[in-house]
Parts: sequence; C-alpha cells; structure tokens
Amino acid sequence: MSELEKAKQEVEQVCFAYDKAGDTGDIKDWKEFYDLENKLIEKVKIANQPQLTIPKSVADLLDKFIEFVFEDIGHEEWWIQENGLIEWFSKTPNCYIKDAYLAGKALGVDLVKVVEG
Repeated sequence: MSELEKAKQEVEQVCFAYDKAGDTGDIKDWKEFYDLENKLIEKVKIANQPQLTIPKSVADLLDKFIEFVFEDIGHEEWWIQENGLIEWFSKTPNCYIKDAYLAGKALGVDLVKVVEG
C-alpha cells in the first residue's frame, strides 16, 4: 500500500469515528475520535517539518567514498580525485549534511533524503 493510500485510509478512519461519535454521542466514541485525530495531526506536523536533502549525484559519490574507505584505498586520495565534492562540501551546511548522510548509512536509517540533482 502506498503512503498516499495509507494517508487516505487514516483520514477516512477519523471521519468515520467523527460520524459515529456524532451519532451516538457516547463519550467513549468521542475519545476514540480525538485520539485518532490527534495522531493524524502529529503525523501532519512531522511531515511538514523541513528535511535534510542531498543531490543524488553527491549521494552516489558518497556511496563510492564508503567503498573506498572500506577497501583501505585511502580517503585522502579519493577526495583529491572527486573535485566536485570538495566544492559542494565547502558550502555550509553541506559539510554537516554529508555527515548526517554517512551516519544514516552506518546506522541503516535514512536521515537525509536523496533528491534529483
């Protein structure tokens, strides 16, 4: 199920809970409605927060960097070869986004969203 379908399903659940609470007037039904509504509101707040992003071209080069480091080729030589990265990382906050991307890779989570570019 896609994220959009999941979101639609959650909104429908809130609507049904509202209708049910309105029909019955039962305090238990109203509590269920408010609980569902509050969960949905929190998800919307999180979804609307700014995200760290990194261009796909840079992410691909960072992935290569990880391979070089693990192969013991030496990251100093790699940095010299990839001049485009040095230019990109010299701009703040890009150097910190790089660290977040690499940390996310190490932890197995997506801390930075990869976008076209």
